[in-house]
Amino acid sequence: MKPRILYIVQNYPQLSQTYIKNELKVLWDDYDIQIVAVSVPDVADSDHFPYRHITDREELLALVREFKPAILHSHYLVLADLVSGLSRDTGTPFTIRSHSFDTIPSENKSAKHLQGIGARLNSDLCLGVLCFPFVRAYLNSAGIPENKLVASPPVVDFEFFYNKSANTGGAMNVGAAIRKKRMEDFIALAKLVPQMNFDLFAIGHDWPKLSKLNHKNGNPIIVHEPRSFDAMPQIYKNHQWLVYTACPERKTVGWPMAIAEAQASGTMVCMANIRPDLQEYVGEAGYLYDTVKQAAELLRQPVSAAKRELGFEQARRHDIRLNKHLLTDLWQPHLH
Repeated sequence: MKPRILYIVQNYPQLSQTYIKNELKVLWDDYDIQIVAVSVPDVADSDHFPYRHITDREELLALVREFKPAILHSHYLVLADLVSGLSRDTGTPFTIRSHSFDTIPSENKSAKHLQGIGARLNSDLCLGVLCFPFVRAYLNSAGIPENKLVASPPVVDFEFFYNKSANTGGAMNVGAAIRKKRMEDFIALAKLVPQMNFDLFAIGHDWPKLSKLNHKNGNPIIVHEPRSFDAMPQIYKNHQWLVYTACPERKTVGWPMAIAEAQASGTMVCMANIRPDLQEYVGEAGYLYDTVKQAAELLRQPVSAAKRELGFEQARRHDIRLNKHLLTDLWQPHLH
């Protein structure tokens, strides 16, 4: 029998949650996995693994006792209270993969879900919390024991995007349309480089607001409807540049998966320079810009063939197949 893993996630199957999809793709054949979503998506992904929608804690508890998983696994520290409670009540070990919004302090303020989190995770039943390398020290200072924190980069399906053929077209931006992404900068950038095509693939949230702002500015960009995950490799190939905007005041954008996906696709990366740690993630395979004007100057230059080549290797380091052991090594001693 395959070891049983119960996933407890929120907003599944949200279109922007490709990190959950990537993880599931490489685990599905080796484990007996059930997925429970405790909330509904804003923009649903039509291609997803089977799941159940359960919001009632007692119903969740009953499922854990019925399914008898070897491991509870979750994404986001906002679910730490729920998952650790289910773990405690059933004696089932658990792991959590954290991301950016649940770990990076907003304007140097600790999030409410991190208050007292050390007590919930300082248990033998907590096998580990995967986190971006640059937030490890912060999470430790917030109370999570150091021995529970496992530094892990964003994980992408490298082989799905890997394509060294020539890229065509102009610039693109992609992701959830939320304030910390400051996608209005993409509109301002397009006005500075009118000779280039600019495509925004925004997902949900502030999408209507951005569309109106674009129209008010004379439509310098094309605001597209959200695209499926399967469509993204060709979208990257149809662009020479990925410009990833972010708010320099909030500084809460993490290490976007789109960066590694673009690098694997041969698309040159230009990201807002909101924190020093981004240099480690982007590496020498892209650019960090401080102002929209500086980004415009970069886009007017030919794509560097040397940087583009470095991008393939930079992206390969973030392949889910190379990094999945960071999660499964935590599980292994407890599987039955």
